[in-house]
Amino acid sequence: MIGHQIYNYLKYKNNHQLLNISYRTKLQADSIQLDARNENEFINSIDKLKPNYIINCIGVLISGANKDSENAIFLNAYLPHRLLKLAYKINAKLIHLSTDCVFSGNKRSSYVENDKKDGKDIYAKTKSLGEIIDNNHLTLRTSVVGPELKDDGEELFHWFMNQSGEIKGFTEAIWSGVSTIELARAVEWAIDHHITGLYHITNNQKISKYHLLNLFKKYTRKDIQILPFKGEHKDKSFLDTRKLINYTVPTYELMISNMVKLIYKNRKFYSQYDIGQNIEKEHKTYS
Repeated sequence: MIGHQIYNYLKYKNNHQLLNISYRTKLQADSIQLDARNENEFINSIDKLKPNYIINCIGVLISGANKDSENAIFLNAYLPHRLLKLAYKINAKLIHLSTDCVFSGNKRSSYVENDKKDGKDIYAKTKSLGEIIDNNHLTLRTSVVGPELKDDGEELFHWFMNQSGEIKGFTEAIWSGVSTIELARAVEWAIDHHITGLYHITNNQKISKYHLLNLFKKYTRKDIQILPFKGEHKDKSFLDTRKLINYTVPTYELMISNMVKLIYKNRKFYSQYDIGQNIEKEHKTYS
C-alpha cells in the first residue's frame, strides 16, 4: 500500500536512483523479490546494494498481527532495529514508517510527538517497539488512506470500495493522517532536508471517519449510502509540533480528490476499484 506509492512517486520525480525489494508484487522487472522473514538473505541483499537511504515500508497490519503475533513481533518490532544496525554498518540513513495506532485514542485531545504510546493491542505494541528514535535516522509517524495492489486489502479505502447499499460511518472516530501520495511527498521532503528523529506527518486538522468516507463517496462517485453512527469515541489525531515542513500539507478534500484521480489515471494497476467513467480524464497526478 505504501511502498509502491513511495517508489512510484520518487521515480516520477526522477531525482534518485531507485532499488526496491518486494514480497508479493514486482514493481519493475528488476524488482528483487524476497521474504523479509528470511533475515539473513534479506539483510545481506541490502548490504550488497549499499544504498544511501533505506525506506522501510514493511508492516503487518491489525488483522495480521492478531492472527500471527510472532510474525508481527518480528516484522513490526524487531526488523526496524535490525535495519538500523545495517544502516550504521553501510553508512546509510534509515527512514522508518510508523502509525497513529501506537496511541489508544483515549487522550481526548490530539497527541504530540512525546506523548506516551498507550496503544493496547498487538499491532500497537509491535509498531511502538519498532519506532527508531535516533539523531541520525528518522521515523515518520502518520496514518494513511490510499489504494492497494492486492485484492484482499484491509485498509479503509479498500474496504469502502468493496461495500454496497448502506454502510455506517463513525462520527466519533477521529483521524488526522494523509493519503499515501502525500506520505510519499513527505518522504522526499525528509530526504532533501535531512530530517532525523521522530516526525508527525499531518495537516494538523481533524476529520471523522464518517466525513472521510463521504469524501471517498464524493470523488469516486460511488452509489452508496453512508449512515452516521456514533460508536465509541476514539481520537487518534496527532499534531506536528516541530513544524519543519516548508510546504502546505493539503486539506482532506484535496488529498482525496488527488488520490482518486491518481487511481483513475493508473487504472491498470488498480483494476479492483470500479472508479466511475465520469471522472475527468485530464488531470495532474502529482501535486
